[in-house]
Amino acid sequence: MPIPRPLAAIVALVLVGSLRPVAAADIAAWVYDLPRWSGNQYEARVPTLPPGTRQVYASLEEGPRFLLDDEFRAGDIQRLVGALRERSGIAVHAMILQDTRWLDDPGGARERLARVLALNRYAPDQAFAGVHVDVEPHTLEDWECGGIPERRGLVQKLQTLLTRLASAIPPPGKNGGGRLRLSAALPWWIGSLSAEIPEASPRRFFESVDEIVLMAYGDPGGPLVGGSARALLQRLEDARLWRDVPAGKGIRVGLATYEYASAGDLLAAVRELDKALGRHAGYRGTAIFHAGGSYGAPLAASVRGLVQDGAGQPVAGARVKVGERQSATSRCGQFVFRDLPSPRVELEVGGIGIQSITVPVTGLTPGRELEITPIVVRRRS
Repeated sequence: MPIPRPLAAIVALVLVGSLRPVAAADIAAWVYDLPRWSGNQYEARVPTLPPGTRQVYASLEEGPRFLLDDEFRAGDIQRLVGALRERSGIAVHAMILQDTRWLDDPGGARERLARVLALNRYAPDQAFAGVHVDVEPHTLEDWECGGIPERRGLVQKLQTLLTRLASAIPPPGKNGGGRLRLSAALPWWIGSLSAEIPEASPRRFFESVDEIVLMAYGDPGGPLVGGSARALLQRLEDARLWRDVPAGKGIRVGLATYEYASAGDLLAAVRELDKALGRHAGYRGTAIFHAGGSYGAPLAASVRGLVQDGAGQPVAGARVKVGERQSATSRCGQFVFRDLPSPRVELEVGGIGIQSITVPVTGLTPGRELEITPIVVRRRS
């Protein structure tokens, strides 16, 4: 039975009104040398950005120095921000926090944010579009050695930091200026982590941030996280990532250049991700780590292990050597070596208060991490 025209029009209006606006997917890139893009370098560096780049996360740190604390450097940087927007249509986000020490210093983090806000007020036509945070608690020894309670505490510290930043960002100005957007780089596995730590769910992070950038890549040399769109989609087609993304907010997928053989391979993966993930209303596109990065890093073997005593207790601070390389075990007795020659190495384990031992390791494979059985040492009496 055909639907009467007036009723059909009402149905169409209801359906259209219920659809959430979806922002077009685009490409972002992390840039670590933007403050040096001056004079003739600007014309040379912009073409090195991935084709289609519309967002840039620009590092404003030089070691421990925050470059916006220098009035002259700040002026140069802001002129670059304005030039990228006006001449290339690229929005710049100030990457102001890149160290886990900020987990314990949210007040200092807000001071850095205040510098960005002050510059935006001073020159609205050269304003930063957002602030980007790359603070990774999962890299800490407390995360590696801790259980669920310790990891939950670190996640909560990160969320407290982000909440403090978000609360300091004013609403859009009356002069039509947009609100400074807040984004955060997070590991791609936060969806699965949220099964054990609900505070790690994207929904909880969206209480403070406008955009999540999933770091969907591993270390240079492997193990690979990406390398192809197929590999990434196996990891990212997780309903826990995409459900309950608030309107106006979204998720971007980060890819590392070194996991792809060439720029062409990386851009092909970007197109496939856009096609596959574009069905999610919260998908915002991709982010490339990083502009100017090398492609096709050779795969290398890694080994991870645990040193413990005869009673099964971890041995902290034990010396572990592979050839000329040396490391010390963490407080929970763990160690890791990357970029190893394959397929065989010898581990020399020793240190104060323990008897030295040599352990042969075989079966090393480029691009894979081998976790060996615990190494048991004898304590000296």
